[in-house]
Amino acid sequence: MKKTNDMPEVEMLRSEIEILMADREKLLRVAGAAAKFVEKVNIARLPVSAIPLAEAVAANVNALSEDSLREALLAVKK
Repeated sequence: MKKTNDMPEVEMLRSEIEILMADREKLLRVAGAAAKFVEKVNIARLPVSAIPLAEAVAANVNALSEDSLREALLAVKK
């Protein structure tokens, strides 16, 4: 392979993509765990101060696309 002046930029881009993919996997696990938490939590037993936070988690889980939610739930099982 012929080396050009672009190689450091290509390597930097490759590294950034790898970092982003690793972060995505971690975020999918967080989203999956949050979805499972929302499924299991009994809101009546939460302290009143925790209810807005639980509602925020639920709203954000519900905002995920069906495909993303499916991936997130699968990531939690790994």
